[in-house]
Amino acid sequence: MRFTAQKHIRQVVTILEKTYPDRGTALEFRDPWQLLTATILSAQCTDIMVNKVTPRLFAAYPSVCALGHADILAVEEIVKPTGFFHNKAKAIVAASLELCEKWGGTVTPEMDFLTGLPGIGRKTANVVLAHAFGKQAVVVDTHVKRLAYRIGLSESLVPEKVEQDIMAVVAESHWNSLCDALIAHGRSACNARTPDCDACAITGLCPKNGVPDVKAPR
Repeated sequence: MRFTAQKHIRQVVTILEKTYPDRGTALEFRDPWQLLTATILSAQCTDIMVNKVTPRLFAAYPSVCALGHADILAVEEIVKPTGFFHNKAKAIVAASLELCEKWGGTVTPEMDFLTGLPGIGRKTANVVLAHAFGKQAVVVDTHVKRLAYRIGLSESLVPEKVEQDIMAVVAESHWNSLCDALIAHGRSACNARTPDCDACAITGLCPKNGVPDVKAPR
């Protein structure tokens, strides 16, 4: 299926930001380390479930070093409801251990630092940069990846390339707000299988890439 690039990027960004004015992540946290940990747990899991698990986790391990030196089986038992608990427990313990022993428990707000931690990719790093430190970042989750293609912001479905494409065509001051809006839009109207184009605020501007039997605007 032919890809059509978005021709009205500024207008689309403005409409989405106005339609979805709420900002920030639904994950509950008190500091960058807690958000880093919660974001790891959120992979293929709802934010609601993560928010049910993290209070118990942080009560049992209230500091970076406590979690870094935790018994892996005990951590697995706590994070089990989030799914893939073996890998997630291993990841949060390993990241915390390195933060504790190598960096004095401090999370530095830099991409290279964050992605240098065990098991931390660009998406998790961008979540921390955007929501723990207030930096502009392009968080490419499943909704942003899907909608960036559908709306015509990126022809790629590779997260790193989608991130680069959005950064190239959207003003930096709008990165956080656009990603928050895309996530909200993906959850409410523009779902993967049956997007509600009639209820979409940008339907007249959207090329609807990958949506079968829907006419794109000329």
